[in-house]
Order: sequence, then structure tokens, then C-alpha cells
Amino acid sequence: MPVLIFAKGALAAFWLLALLNLLYPMGEGWYLAVNLIAGGMLLAHLGELLLFKARLVGQPQPWLQRVQVLLFGFIHLRGLARV
Repeated sequence: MPVLIFAKGALAAFWLLALLNLLYPMGEGWYLAVNLIAGGMLLAHLGELLLFKARLVGQPQPWLQRVQVLLFGFIHLRGLARV
């Protein structure tokens, strides 16, 4: 499980970078690249949210689980207990 914790930390750092990139744009080459990667990841995580909707409903605090899936995607889903 330490690998999952490290991966969640790395993803949280990326989302912070993407948010900061929107508020304070980076250089010309980085601004577009970071935004495209963040948009692609957000679409992928939305897809995971739709695919695993039934699994998330049975979890305690399903709204919090949905937010974590949006942020961490499959990494968070691996740590969930099967219901």
C-alpha cells in the first residue's frame, strides 16, 4: 500500500500544479501541455466514475469517494473494499 500512497501524493501534486497553471500560467510551451494532460486525466477519471458508479454507491460517504475517484482515479478504486 505504500506505493498507492506515493501515487496519490504524486497525483495531488500534479492537480496542484494544474490549478496553479490556470491561475498563474507557466511558460508558453508548458501552459498548453499541462492543461491538455489535466483535461485528459479529468476525462479519464470521469469515465472511471461512470464505470464504477455501482461500486461507489455501497461505500460509506459515497460523495467523498466520488471526489477521490475524480482526483486519483483507479488508484483510489484499488484501495476500496468490495461491497
